Amino acid sequence: MWQQVAVGAIFFVAMVVNAITGFAGNLLAMPGTIQLIGMTDAKVISTLIGTYNCVVLAFMTWRFVNWHEVKKITVLIIPGMLVGFWLYYFLDVKVLLYIYGSVIVAVAIRTFLKQDGPRKMGLITTLLVMFFAGLMQSLFVSGGAFVVLYAVCVFKDKDEFRATLSTLWVFLNLIVLAQEGIAGEINTDNFLLSLYVGIPALFGIYFGNRIHHKVSGKTFFNIANVLLLISGLSCFLK
Repeated sequence: MWQQVAVGAIFFVAMVVNAITGFAGNLLAMPGTIQLIGMTDAKVISTLIGTYNCVVLAFMTWRFVNWHEVKKITVLIIPGMLVGFWLYYFLDVKVLLYIYGSVIVAVAIRTFLKQDGPRKMGLITTLLVMFFAGLMQSLFVSGGAFVVLYAVCVFKDKDEFRATLSTLWVFLNLIVLAQEGIAGEINTDNFLLSLYVGIPALFGIYFGNRIHHKVSGKTFFNIANVLLLISGLSCFLK
């Protein structure tokens, strides 16, 4: 029972953050959830809750969605996801998680130190960023930090930023859910736990949405940068 309460508390906080920014929910939720209930169940629950959360946000913010970017990012990210689906069954995920965390921390530090603001990404950099976003999305349902590297260069409005990323995660999470279903990873226990966790997650969406409307655009993007750092460091939790 205490594990269910702990997982529910983790996802409440994570969904508050996700509702504010449109990303980082699973990035923050996965490390602690993995240690409480194991990698496979944590991945399934994160996918189910992430899909539910983003459907709600996408419905609430549909008029701000940049559909061109949703289609573009989806196409670019799928190759990395396909590789990630294969690697999941062959690699030590703990080692990969540490590598992931190291990359995100390095990116966050660089973002804080850079004074001239985000620059437009070149084609090669964009392709690499999207490949690793797809890889981490399929392995940990947590490709958001890499997508944000691209998003902060493209979206200058916080509402477009949040709405577009929320809609994007709906499509990407459905792909992950399909893979999990085919692999037989979704079972009665983790499905029922996801229903329980969905209750505090819904409250998290409500509070996060209220906070979103109170922060300025500059504060919003500062929050996004801070979350990159937190997300990277959370990968090293024991």
